[in-house]
Amino acid sequence: MMSTDLNASSSSIPFDLDERLAESAEEIERKRSSTFVAEIGENEHAQVLNLDRNETLVVDNESSDDERREKLGKVEEKEVIVRRPRSSVVSKKRDQSDHEDEESTDISRDPNEPEVFRRKYQEEDSSHPNWPLHKKHIFALSLAGKPIYSRYGDEQNLAPFMGALTAMVSFVQDLNDNLRYLEAGEHRFVFVVKGSIIFVGVSRTDEPISNLVNQLNYVHAQIISILTAGVNGIFDRKPNYDLRSLLGGADRFLDSLSSLMDHDISFLLNSIHCLRLDASVRANISSVLQTAQHPDLLYSIMIAGHQLVNLIRPKKYVLQPGDMHLIMNFVHASTAFRTGNESWTPLCLPKFNDSGFLHSYVCFIAKDICLLLLSTKQECFYELSSCKNIIVQGLNRTGALESIMKAYERPDYSVGELGVPGLLHFLYKSKGTCQFTCPRFEAPYTERKEQKRLFRMYQRAHKKTHGIKNPHKVYYQVSYLETIIAWVTAGFELFAVFGPMEPKGNCIKSCNEILKWIKNEEGNLLILNSPVW
Repeated sequence: MMSTDLNASSSSIPFDLDERLAESAEEIERKRSSTFVAEIGENEHAQVLNLDRNETLVVDNESSDDERREKLGKVEEKEVIVRRPRSSVVSKKRDQSDHEDEESTDISRDPNEPEVFRRKYQEEDSSHPNWPLHKKHIFALSLAGKPIYSRYGDEQNLAPFMGALTAMVSFVQDLNDNLRYLEAGEHRFVFVVKGSIIFVGVSRTDEPISNLVNQLNYVHAQIISILTAGVNGIFDRKPNYDLRSLLGGADRFLDSLSSLMDHDISFLLNSIHCLRLDASVRANISSVLQTAQHPDLLYSIMIAGHQLVNLIRPKKYVLQPGDMHLIMNFVHASTAFRTGNESWTPLCLPKFNDSGFLHSYVCFIAKDICLLLLSTKQECFYELSSCKNIIVQGLNRTGALESIMKAYERPDYSVGELGVPGLLHFLYKSKGTCQFTCPRFEAPYTERKEQKRLFRMYQRAHKKTHGIKNPHKVYYQVSYLETIIAWVTAGFELFAVFGPMEPKGNCIKSCNEILKWIKNEEGNLLILNSPVW
């Protein structure tokens, strides 16, 4: 099996690329405010560049590239004095409202005001009677006790509570030790300190400590993806700095990430879920993506929902699963991208280079089918827009786009397709490609409560096979509801769930049957030969 670009090893960045990516801490706010969206309506012949979601400039399509760049340059000069309001996420010209996860967000519908991102439970604080009823809280705060993020409630109203969390961390640090976690009744408090930022998870979900730590690390990575690691320099100079002024409008990404980690297997396995697609169709997609080459194009990525369709990368630079998770969350956390318009925005990939931004061209070429083109150069929007046109034409010409849409709309495969008696569900991860596959949920896991219980069972089995002390290569557990067997080797990880009365010998035999089926189908389930530039 050939290793693809999702391997978890990191390559060093050459000096010239590092120089183009590097950003000083003082430039972060200026850089973030330079995001613009080029909207191309279906029946319009103009591009609208939205800066700070409030100021607009129209650039005619009939203008020459030089004229476009000249107009764009005028807008960039204006960016110095225009600041994005914290609550504003889209321009007044946009007709469609953003729709976010009901569990954490809401959107203003007043037509006379800019659309405003609003979070549910925003009125709550630590004294609210519903506050302890949430199953999991996530907090981010500075070492000085300044609130940065809270999954529930308004950070400003939680300042006293976060001050108490800071005091707990500081007290243990004064003893030359680090506070990792503590338990109080059914609640677990988990602490992770990254530079000058403290991350705290408070959970009563019975999740393993290692999983909660991993989730807090992802929240840190999400903040870095917005601000780069230059945020540490800000706190070095101003310990009392209020970071929320730089994170304006980013709550939606952190809320979306927090919700995803509660049920998405890819975060648990540190791997990517690929869209099941005929190998010949995926090869056609690779060929089409390779036809749209450009000297400034670093990554060409196509995703369907939260599943990877294909990607092309430079030979020297892998794209790690952690960065891919942030990319998918970035794309799907805001429906502003889903209008079919072309978007251009900076994005930092912490595993690739946490000190600077890549520049992302984002366009949904069909419903839930997104094309991302990442570049190190800030001024190549129009060049990448031309690459997108080439890719879309190629996909339509070969019929690959229609195949992608059909594959995405088709339900995931059933465990019955494997023909393994007694099998209820399974997870398979290929370590060589950092990709995984799993069937859809079927009885007895049709209800959300049962799916959550299955997810927690996978978490506990994963801890047993990946623990720091004496990890098991094979783990077998029987409960009154089901039997789970976990099998970890140098090449793969398999977690299989059977009925509670299934004998151990039958479970082992069935695991071998699962591996045989995956071997026959891996060309359709996984990306085995992802090309490079």
